[in-house]
Amino acid sequence: MLKKHRYLVRLLCAAVLTFGCAAWAQVPASNPLLTQGDEQWAAGKLDLAQKYFEQAVAMQPGSVAARMKLGGLQLSRQDFKPATETYKEAISLDAKNAKAWLGLGFSYLHMDRNDLSLAAFNEAIRIDPAYKEKLATVMVKLAQP
Repeated sequence: MLKKHRYLVRLLCAAVLTFGCAAWAQVPASNPLLTQGDEQWAAGKLDLAQKYFEQAVAMQPGSVAARMKLGGLQLSRQDFKPATETYKEAISLDAKNAKAWLGLGFSYLHMDRNDLSLAAFNEAIRIDPAYKEKLATVMVKLAQP
């Protein structure tokens, strides 16, 4: 039963991630490194894209945009632990960034940290109530024992 529950939650998350992961990374790319990273990501050169995003973070440690790009790529690559840290850093720079909370929630979800995932999703919804409907099914599944 627990395996079925996890499968359903992950299936629902995959649907949300379809619209989400790329959208979370869609932040203004005023930094040429972010633009280059986006180009490499679109070309399927994920290692190179990650290097560009990491360089952007190193050059502009206060850039939420750079961290969101990096976190989005890490999440899409299923690098959940690094994505979790990247989203936490983005949140430390901008606690009202609902997309960062969503990214954190999905990272936790895929690490089987349902309690933390639920808390992150609730925070995203608190900041931007438009996410309530999009996450409704996932939230119901996460709230079940």
